Formats: sequence, structure tokens, C-alpha cells
Amino acid sequence: PATPRRRQCGQRARGERTHPLECVRVCECMRRVPTLASRGVVHLASAALAATMLASSYSSASARTVVDFSAPSTAAAFAAVDDRVMGGASTSRVVHEDGAALFEGNLIVEGGGFASVRYLGEILLSPEAEALSLEARSDGRKGYKLTLSSAAAPQGVSYQLVLPQLDEGAPFERLRLPLADFKPSLRGRPATDAPPLRAADVRGLGLMLSRYESGGGIKEPIAPGSFQLRLRRLAEAESELAINGRRWVNPQ
Repeated sequence: PATPRRRQCGQRARGERTHPLECVRVCECMRRVPTLASRGVVHLASAALAATMLASSYSSASARTVVDFSAPSTAAAFAAVDDRVMGGASTSRVVHEDGAALFEGNLIVEGGGFASVRYLGEILLSPEAEALSLEARSDGRKGYKLTLSSAAAPQGVSYQLVLPQLDEGAPFERLRLPLADFKPSLRGRPATDAPPLRAADVRGLGLMLSRYESGGGIKEPIAPGSFQLRLRRLAEAESELAINGRRWVNPQ
């Protein structure tokens, strides 16, 4: 019969506990697979099974929703922080429409050049999170950003990432946003003294349409006028370990 230790490890391998830290502990019974395989004790199929279990566990753990934009109450939790704070005239808001949050407004490039909203709730990520997954649908504009705030950064610093330009009228797409790609910015300029963004320090988020680069300082040729960006869900993305494990099992 299985010992308590083995039963516990088996529970984790079956995905009954899927937090990434627990998955790391699953590795305690899988670390020996390469060694044993090299000795001819374990077949390659066993190694493949171990990789599959690990990828499955991480995939399940990383599906945690951070913000459910499809909930009507989410739109009401955003407040406008437009370029009027620095003399501009842009306007923006978030409303609920057709099962999604709609970030919309009017961008005026003279005097400012950005329209943004801030989420009033607190954001907490798993310390092991490497990236975010955003379901979005766009009007075809470039210059949309997701911004994050960090408890470890100086006041006023935001970490920004320019979203990929999406085709107008296309269905919702799932965008992978690595945390390492977010650049610190302070009042439109690069915040060179800010620490790297860590998942454990993330506390808030915002949305922005801006003619400035994610790190600040460089003006983009963004057209003025009305804009619309629809969002459905923000979640913690699948880890690179899970992705590589799945590729190892199913190389295609």
C-alpha cells in the first residue's frame, strides 16, 4: 500500500492541489525520472508522463482570474485619470456593454496626448506569476497600454506595456503580457531608478491610450479622436515551464 507521503504526492500529481508551489513539490517524486531513465530503470514514456503531469498542474494553477471584465460591477470600479492633470483635454471612461468592459473616450494630442483610467480595487498576483493573459478586442488603433503599479516602486511610478495592435472588427484575442516587458515610467519619462517589476509587488492596474512609449519620453504618431477597447478577462498566464513541458510531450 502507498505510504502517506506517496498518497500525498499522487494527489498533487492528479491536480487536486494545483498551486505552483505545490507543483514544485510534485517534482520531488519526478526529479529522479531523468536519473533513473539514464540507468535504464524508467522508460522514456514515464518521463513523458512526468512532464505531462507538471504541465497540466501549472496550466491549471495559472488560470486564476485577476479581473473579470465581463462583470457589470467591474466597469464602475474605474476612475478617469486623463491628461487634463497636465493641461490636456482628453477624456475617457469604462462602461459595461455586451458582456465586456468598454474603455472609450476621445484622445486630444495637443497639450497632453493620453487618456487613461485607473482601477480602484487592489490587484494581487501569485508570487510565481510570470505573465498575464488579456482577452481584448480593439478598434484597430495602436497605442493602447496596460499599466501596473508596484508596492516596491516610488510613488507615481507606473509600469507600462503597449498592447499589440489588433485588427478592427476582429473577434476577441488572448494576449500574453510578460511581466518582464513592463517598463517603469514617471510623468511620461523613463523611471530609470525604479526596481524591476515583481508579481508579488503588483497592487493596481490601469488602461491607457497614449502617444508615448511604454517607458515614457518618446512620442508615437497616434491619431486623435474617439477610441474603443473591449476587455473580457485578465488572468495569470500559463508559465513558460508549462508551455515547454507541453512542447516536450507534443512537439509540433
